Amino acid sequence: MKGLVVLVVLSMLCGFGTSKECTNTPTQLSSHTFRYALLSSENETWKEEMFAHYHLTPTDDSAWANLLPRKILREEDEYSWAMMYRNLKSPLKSSGNFLKEVSLHNVRLDPSSIHWQAQQTNLEYLLMLDVDSLVWSFRKTAGLSSPGTAYGGWEAPNSELRGHFVGHYLSASAQMWASTRNDTIEKKMSAVVSALSACQVKMGSGYLSAFPSELFDRFEAIKPVWAPYYTIHKILAGLLDQYTLADNAQALKMAKWMVDYFYNRVRNVIINYSVERHYLSLNEETGGMNDVLYKLFSITGDPKHLVLAHLFDKPCFLGLLAVQADDISGFHANTHIPIVIGAQMRYEITGDPLYKDIGTSFMDIVNSSHSYATGGTSVGEFWSDPKRLATTLHTENEESCTTYNMLKVSRHLFRWTKEMAYADYYERALTNGVLGIQRGTEPGVMIYMLPQHPGSSKGKSYHGWGTLYDSFWCCYGTGIESFSKLGDSIYFEEEGEAPGLYIIQYISSSLDWKSGQIVINQKVDPVVSSDPYLRVTLTFSPNEGSSQASTLNLRIPSLDTFRWCYRNNKLPEFGYTSSR
Repeated sequence: MKGLVVLVVLSMLCGFGTSKECTNTPTQLSSHTFRYALLSSENETWKEEMFAHYHLTPTDDSAWANLLPRKILREEDEYSWAMMYRNLKSPLKSSGNFLKEVSLHNVRLDPSSIHWQAQQTNLEYLLMLDVDSLVWSFRKTAGLSSPGTAYGGWEAPNSELRGHFVGHYLSASAQMWASTRNDTIEKKMSAVVSALSACQVKMGSGYLSAFPSELFDRFEAIKPVWAPYYTIHKILAGLLDQYTLADNAQALKMAKWMVDYFYNRVRNVIINYSVERHYLSLNEETGGMNDVLYKLFSITGDPKHLVLAHLFDKPCFLGLLAVQADDISGFHANTHIPIVIGAQMRYEITGDPLYKDIGTSFMDIVNSSHSYATGGTSVGEFWSDPKRLATTLHTENEESCTTYNMLKVSRHLFRWTKEMAYADYYERALTNGVLGIQRGTEPGVMIYMLPQHPGSSKGKSYHGWGTLYDSFWCCYGTGIESFSKLGDSIYFEEEGEAPGLYIIQYISSSLDWKSGQIVINQKVDPVVSSDPYLRVTLTFSPNEGSSQASTLNLRIPSLDTFRWCYRNNKLPEFGYTSSR
């Protein structure tokens, strides 16, 4: 392991200056839409033509000429960057006094709210999905009997991304159970974990996937393959959610065994080839592998998990953000947003200030140069020229996966800073980019893109509306998660002798605030365009014997709201009642 750490150090210290591409060539191969169409096609000539350019490596620095940094790293930043690795074996501490997440177990949405309705529609869909169909390809890969019928779309037995949705299902079902305590979803998610465990035990190496390990042989050989680590990230994240939200110890054991397997794979690539070869392979999409590995390290404290997380930080992309360069145009958006989320988790786990700057700079770049008025980002899954979004308005805007992940970015930043701009962004992106991807109250009918073209409708986008059992796009996976955790960013708490509560989203709901020893009910009147007021009523009920002093912090909506009210001679209205 010592040798592996040294290689990581040398690579990361030199990584920003490496002359290599930072995304696939041709770039269309990074698009999930394009990749599915290509791999599903019977046109072998087309495939051969596309894959002939797979992962080209530039032969000179001209390929990086447009990536020159706008700002050189300060000496103190370079020093911190190096010291991070010198102190790798030192005790790691939390990097700040962050706001604490309020558990989904303690938040309940109001049945009269549109958020509850969206959650309920999603619950119906999760309950409709069949366990045997979900794990069909996992059992087939493990050599076990596969009763039932495999699902279609991106979960079909011939799809190289099969299994990704099952990982999302593990996360979504754990989140839904925490949000509702529905007994049936608890049984279904436990059955999925047990079935996957049987597959992992049968294979005996720790490997767990719906496709054979041969896809990772191709990944490591820099040969065409559709993002196998992307799928592994979803499975690992789902298992950790089953552990943290549903207290399933078996799920944690499975995750650790999986990571042991992949630690050895990455180690072998570095030893047999070079760490540069490993980083070249990261030009294929790897999801949030760094993020989930940092989370796992926070649970286990195993230094192997920390080292492997570092190895999935993509230096050629994070390096641009470290020097605050707005050069993300041409990058596949949802390949790289999860890497930034992992960088944010790295800051929270290790306290490395460079990664705080990376997360902050990235949000500034996307929000100022690459976001639509809705809060969404990307066109055809990619970032385009900054501040030129008017030329991109058509049916393939605002991939809903990107909104799901940008909400995570802003959530981290708010917890660090308490800045209302991040909470305002969260509200805008959640309202426009999440609630609108369901088709009414039809379970399992969701959208991939949210068109911005004037006069266009969602159903006329390239993908149109999805189907219950034959779509399973990436945005179906993030969709079922989004509607299972609608209560996760309404309330945040600040620990201390007098605990504080921050209410940053005005969504009708209740919170059993354990630290403050009170139950809070928030009632929000439906918003209509003819009424300038946001009407919120808060009711407080102290727990029996409560004598806890606490503070309450309410988000004041953005300045734009106040400007509108001022022009109309109105003032924002807030009210609360207390049973104390």
